[in-house]
Order: sequence, then structure tokens, then C-alpha cells
Amino acid sequence: MIKLEHVPEGLHDIMKYYGSPGSLDDKGRAHIDRKWYKENIAYFELPFTLQQSWDQRIIKGFIAHNKVGLSMVDALEEIKEYGGLGFLKRYNLDQWGGVFNPRWKKGTTEPSTHMFGIAIDYCPELGPYGEESRMPCFIVEAFERRGFINLWMHDGMHNQAAKGY
Repeated sequence: MIKLEHVPEGLHDIMKYYGSPGSLDDKGRAHIDRKWYKENIAYFELPFTLQQSWDQRIIKGFIAHNKVGLSMVDALEEIKEYGGLGFLKRYNLDQWGGVFNPRWKKGTTEPSTHMFGIAIDYCPELGPYGEESRMPCFIVEAFERRGFINLWMHDGMHNQAAKGY
């Protein structure tokens, strides 16, 4: 099992551990620091293909912070092993929501954990933002065993490598 080495708490600790991904312009758009991106973001191959939830396009890999990507892949491997690919596909448990996304937290000027590439949205339809989660326990537990925090109360699809934020 590939566990997270450290799970920072709060924005200050997140920035200290993962670095500063970028800034906000006068129109509220996020801009990623190229040096930070080059030093911290890497490509990771998925252990099985997934469908993007918004257009059903098949994906084979993703980009994430190099301190968390292998733990994400390992959690997905456990999810695949739980019931097999046929089981995941039959019950639409192969839906990808994404990892790296340079944006701010909803309604704030604080960076989203997706801006750091340290959060994964898996099966968005089962745990949409602002709604009660219907995410199967075996999926949540696969991420939690590796140290990820699941926001099941209001964002069940979201598993992040940070707490208190």
C-alpha cells in the first residue's frame, strides 16, 4: 500500500508542504507558476481506463502533484480489485471527475486543493458538491486508508491530501 507521507493541515501547512501553485489576477482567474508546475506536477497512468463524467471520453492517465499521484493510483487499484472491471462498469463506478484544475475554492479567493493537484474527484454523480454522498464505502475507504480526507458531508466525490481546509 502506498500511503501519503504527510497530510498537511490548513492553507499555511499546505503551501509549505506542496509549494505555491500560482496567483489570482484582477479578473479572478488562476494563473499557475510555470516553475512550480514543472517541479511538482507529473503524469500518472491509471490502473484501468475511466470515463470522464462530463463527456464520457475514455482516459488512461492524469496529472497530479508528485507527492500524491502514486497514492491515488494505488487507491484506484484497490477499487478495481474490489469487484473487478465488469462490476465497476456495470454500476457506473468508473467515472472520472478529475485531479489537477487551476481554480479557486467556490466563492472564495483561496486556491482549491485541485489547484495543487492534491485532490481527486471520483464518481461525481454519487457525491456532488452540496449534496449528501451516495459513494460506496469501499471507494471512500480505499482513499482513506492511504491518508486522503473525504468530504462526504457535502462533497462525497472529493478526496484530498490535506485536512482542515
